[in-house]
Amino acid sequence: MRSMAWPMRSHGGSPPPCCHDFSAPFNPLGPPPWLGEVLEECIGEKVYLRYPHHDYHELRDAITMFHGVEPEEIVVSNGAAEVLVLLPLLLRVRRLVVAEPGFGDHAVQAPAVGLELVRVVMPRNGAKGFTLDTDSIVKAVGERAVVVISRPNNPTGYLAPRDLIVDAARRLAAKGSWLIVDEAFIDLSPKAKPLELSEGLIVVRSLTKTFATPGLRLGYVHAERRLARRLDAARQPWPVGSLTACVYTRLLTDKRSRDYVQRGRSIVEEEAQRIQRAMERIGLRAYPTRAPFILVEHPQLPHPLMQKKLISHGVYVRDASSFYGLGPGYSRVSIRTPGENDVLLRALESVLNG
Repeated sequence: MRSMAWPMRSHGGSPPPCCHDFSAPFNPLGPPPWLGEVLEECIGEKVYLRYPHHDYHELRDAITMFHGVEPEEIVVSNGAAEVLVLLPLLLRVRRLVVAEPGFGDHAVQAPAVGLELVRVVMPRNGAKGFTLDTDSIVKAVGERAVVVISRPNNPTGYLAPRDLIVDAARRLAAKGSWLIVDEAFIDLSPKAKPLELSEGLIVVRSLTKTFATPGLRLGYVHAERRLARRLDAARQPWPVGSLTACVYTRLLTDKRSRDYVQRGRSIVEEEAQRIQRAMERIGLRAYPTRAPFILVEHPQLPHPLMQKKLISHGVYVRDASSFYGLGPGYSRVSIRTPGENDVLLRALESVLNG
């Protein structure tokens, strides 16, 4: 019997064993050095033998301490992606409008739940890279839709100004629609502040990226209280396991975590500028970024060939051609530590000039 083909999804984070992984962006410092201690504590307390508390009050209080949002406005989830498909269903809309290029799972998720998918391509502004055309987005909405954008944008690294977001959310609310902003990378975005709630705005965040812990997935929705209560009632019970909840509760309330995140953000800022200059010297176009990754354009070499050559130098990057609106001459590279980034730059130079 022929097995059923599963929907295609494309993500980073699955490099060959030989390679430095530049495909999945996280805090460049890696997990906090004390993560092992926290895991031992939680396992020692045998938290895995019981269900987590149904309202995750300790975890929500910890998020409140870390991000300064009200606990009544928080709904925790198993990563940010889980709620990006649940929210349109809860809000009873039929159309999902997305700014592209962007997080690619919408193409799989929207048809699966009966949503019409509308794509609005982000315009390019010369050397400044990509930008966000909110007029086109509002026009594409029609009546009662959900718009999803990422801030900073994945994969372009563009950070939409807060005033632009608030204005777009207000205009969408007047049409009975909502704006969902995915701030999965906001903690690692240099000189950026998380959004505050405003009319028509819902924010989704991920702590997996912040603490470089992809095997311990945690995200949350920041929404006005009535909507948060509705979402909490609609989601599956216990979306976050006891061990994960215990670990993040302690990470978020540890005084060392703020310095750890700040150091990771500083590395992103300094290394992004250095990597961009080095890439341009060897004939690559590196788009401006406010994220822990850089979109790279290399029309002289399509990604499959680029990837094959980079792997021979022990480097693995993300194929960005899977993002809507980008062709085969694009890759996304994660920003790592200076030493690791040197490995990437040497490999790129060898591939292009060797």
